[in-house]
Amino acid sequence: MLDVHAPQHTPNGLRDFFIHLLTITAGLLIALGLEAGVEAFHHRHQRLEAEAMIRDEIKSNDEKIEQGEAQFKEELDGMNRVLQALDTLSQGKTLPLQEKDFVFHQSPMQDAAWRTAASTGVLSYMDYGKVERFSEAYKEQDQLETMEKQTLDDYLMLIPILSHHVKDMDPERAKQALVYARQAVAHLNGMYFIGLGTVGSYKQALQ
Repeated sequence: MLDVHAPQHTPNGLRDFFIHLLTITAGLLIALGLEAGVEAFHHRHQRLEAEAMIRDEIKSNDEKIEQGEAQFKEELDGMNRVLQALDTLSQGKTLPLQEKDFVFHQSPMQDAAWRTAASTGVLSYMDYGKVERFSEAYKEQDQLETMEKQTLDDYLMLIPILSHHVKDMDPERAKQALVYARQAVAHLNGMYFIGLGTVGSYKQALQ
């Protein structure tokens, strides 16, 4: 807050009046300049801190996806074997199901740094192109998590059926499970391709 005080004595003529006015104006401009400088420094600090946290968050999510690639391939291969077994069983034939083939590991991504920067308005202090790349990366990440949730729903529908009827699966029960197995394979493949896009967006965002 800026305080402007009236002169302690009455100006003697126009000369004193304009000197006093000039002094006040100069003081106000200096004070406003200092205040703007402090605010700009504060905004710069917020921007750098938020950008560093977002970059660390993206790097962490990128590593999580890449480290989980081998496990994901095992899950997809396992569900394909489940699909083949269920298809065979639905025709009245025999093909053993392995419980280890329908295991799914969920890997939640982080977005706290991005959401915090958006909600506090810090993104407005960043370069537009950089914010656009960050936004695209998190958009791809959201799509991946949506597909992951749909895949998890498929597994949750399958597990009760397969867990209790693996050894004595009749054709009708196999046909019921087959619907969810096909959906799971489709969603797993969707996860794979969206995951590739997400990793690509991460690389662009970190440039």
